[in-house]
Amino acid sequence: MKSIEIELLGRKYFFRSDNPEKLQETARYLESQLEELNSRFNTVDQNKLFVLYALMITEKYLSTIENNKELNKEFEQITNMLNNQVLENEA
Repeated sequence: MKSIEIELLGRKYFFRSDNPEKLQETARYLESQLEELNSRFNTVDQNKLFVLYALMITEKYLSTIENNKELNKEFEQITNMLNNQVLENEA
């Protein structure tokens, strides 16, 4: 593991990572998202920004889980339909 320094909103954080390039890329993306939130809500409270962003990510995550459940149901229905069609053609 390699030590890496990341700066978010002017504060430095130190991490260890097996993939420092990917961590840097992720940090740049996070920084841009936090800056966008900061400009939208005009707050200097960094903790509030981090919590707000965490809530936004969690909402997207839970929505993705729900969408995946729906897609899995549809996939199972299609698979069952195809299996039934194959069985009918074999008979």
